[in-house]
Amino acid sequence: MCFSAGASFAVGAGLLGPGLYAIKRTESPGMLAFACTPIVFSFHQIAEGFLWLSLKYPDFASFYKPALYGYSFISQPIWPIWVPLIMWLMETDKRRKKILFYFLLLGGASSLYMFYCLITHDISAVAEHHHIRYYRDFPYLNIMRPLNFVTIAVTPFLSTLRHTKLLAGAMMASLILTYIFFTDYLISVWCFFAAILSLLIILVINSNKKSVNKSSLT
Repeated sequence: MCFSAGASFAVGAGLLGPGLYAIKRTESPGMLAFACTPIVFSFHQIAEGFLWLSLKYPDFASFYKPALYGYSFISQPIWPIWVPLIMWLMETDKRRKKILFYFLLLGGASSLYMFYCLITHDISAVAEHHHIRYYRDFPYLNIMRPLNFVTIAVTPFLSTLRHTKLLAGAMMASLILTYIFFTDYLISVWCFFAAILSLLIILVINSNKKSVNKSSLT
């Protein structure tokens, strides 16, 4: 996370209520995983909060590896498959759903590769300049970065559901700004802002309940 352990824990805890509300508002199985996204972000930020503590305070040093791998498991293998999966599950247009399926396959391949790298190669994190910087000794990162960018940031623009492009645009804008101003801390900072922006999921759910429910019955 960027800034501090307190900020990470605050965002993590703050997303639990909206996440549970989003799940409660969901009536379609196709939207359930989408509604769970703030909860996933919540665990993600809480994991980085513990990582902050392990890096800053010797008494919490034992939390370093569990927090590092807990955070990295979500940021590396989970997000590349999670985003195309939730978009594909929700999509009501049959033609667009077929297109999203190819992005789902791409995300699945990326997710498997990142998981393999996570368990076979070294990762580490250091706290510097009020941010956490992650180091990944993964091969072919220059190829995987644009691939993950497509599956995570571009896929939501393909959805035909209302306000998904608003959500996608906000995520994309935050990614671009983070890359410009926090290049060395991209993983940490963007995930922090993306976690906050995940609150827009409630807007998408409330705006598409009827259409997705109707589609699931046909």
